[in-house]
Amino acid sequence: MNLGLNVRNFHAILVAALAFLLVSPCVSQAQGGAGQSAIQISPPEWKYGMVDKGAMARTTIVIANRGRHRVKVQVVVTCECLVVSPGSRELAPGEERGFDLGFDTSDYEGITKRGYLIQTDEPGVKPFHYYLTGVVRAGNAASARSAAPGEESGGLAGAAEPDGAIVVSYYYSQGCRSCEEFLSTEVPIQEARLGVKVVMLRKDVLQSENFAELEALAAAGGGKVEAIPAIAVGGILVQGDKAVRERYAGLLVAARSGGQSVAQPAAPAAPAAPAAPAALAVPSQALLGKYSILPILMAGLVDGINPCAFTTLIFLLASLVLAGKRRVDILVIGLLFSFGVFLTYTAVGFGLFSALRTASGYPVVAAALRWILFAALLAFAGLSIWDWRLIRKGKAAEMLLQLPLAVKQRIHSVIRSGVRSAAMAGSALFMGFLVSLFEFSCTGQVYFPTLAYIARMGKRADAIGLLLAYNLAFILPLLVVFAATWFGVVSKKVTSFFQSHMGAVKLALAAAFLMLALMTILA
Repeated sequence: MNLGLNVRNFHAILVAALAFLLVSPCVSQAQGGAGQSAIQISPPEWKYGMVDKGAMARTTIVIANRGRHRVKVQVVVTCECLVVSPGSRELAPGEERGFDLGFDTSDYEGITKRGYLIQTDEPGVKPFHYYLTGVVRAGNAASARSAAPGEESGGLAGAAEPDGAIVVSYYYSQGCRSCEEFLSTEVPIQEARLGVKVVMLRKDVLQSENFAELEALAAAGGGKVEAIPAIAVGGILVQGDKAVRERYAGLLVAARSGGQSVAQPAAPAAPAAPAAPAALAVPSQALLGKYSILPILMAGLVDGINPCAFTTLIFLLASLVLAGKRRVDILVIGLLFSFGVFLTYTAVGFGLFSALRTASGYPVVAAALRWILFAALLAFAGLSIWDWRLIRKGKAAEMLLQLPLAVKQRIHSVIRSGVRSAAMAGSALFMGFLVSLFEFSCTGQVYFPTLAYIARMGKRADAIGLLLAYNLAFILPLLVVFAATWFGVVSKKVTSFFQSHMGAVKLALAAAFLMLALMTILA
């Protein structure tokens, strides 16, 4: 009897224990117990499958609050390739809300794994990662450089080593295209410009110990992790790609002048880099970025009045007049011809831009290309000045920077055939396409180095915008000439005006080459 009672009691105790073991994790999660979040994400991982390179992978995840208290959830991107909308929400107990995620695959290929950081305001709950995995198909994106031995380890940043080097910690996620571009271009540029030695500690935030270190730095300044990448120099923590680029030079100047080490507990992370008079002598990335469209527009405009392009335009205009085309026909043909030129140059530019942007991911290739372009641009500037001297002596036919005679004859043949064609619209577009290709051997002297500068822009969208701006400026002289014809300006006046100012055009080209040379080295 007692044995049966004991067996029943043991059975009840066993069932109760099993129930407790099964239920207690759920209770702990619902209450947001120590170290465990009350939120639940569905799906637990975003598997985007296989997408073509350049496509934007998108999904919506659902985050639910399974706890008893209101929770604020923040989703933080770890590279420029990721987007999220909205960035944060407050969830009532039992509430479920959606977050739209996006992954720009333009700079990636092959098996790719990225990650978001999920933060909540739950006491004792640390941020954790939400991963996305899949395959980006085709393309030749530059692979992210793996950190060299020792780069992912070793202390905090900002302290000067015995040899005078400045130690910098860079918190990012490996594979981030903008981050790799910053490390391969901006870091060595500032190191050479300021005459300092930088020891760059690369710290992948998808590794828990590195993210914990970043959290501690942010907390020391009374803040939290808000954006990736982040950089720590001389006791100062800066977060976000744009802010890092804008203030990197100033941080190095401050550290060189005897800034504090972040290893000192009393040195909180300040919200801004301290002002330093020496920093005023260093053009910041922000200043270059703010006015970067002005030299691009100037280069496009000067290239548009390049004798290589403008003499072709004059020949086309004269051919239209000789063919007896009315002013309205000349205007329509001119607009379609200009549109054909714009499409062709933009397409060629996109191809070269992609190749140059890929090359910029390899530091050795990028450095070699930069110096080769610099030398070529100086040579073109000198040749343009030589041509200017020939023009002043009345020897314009002997100019060095001009289209070869065979190419000129081929262009003229294309224009004569196009002018006589009955299919005006298609013929004008086709003329624009062929003439652009034939002229590229000459106009590419300005276009290619401009593309090389644009390709090193941090954000792909900004770079593409500058590429389009260049080509709009390039066709502006075409549009002006055809509009002038519409208003009754005869082709002889256009020709005479251009010939009388050809020397000034050559000087403008020399100035453009020098400007591009400077941009190639500094920007």
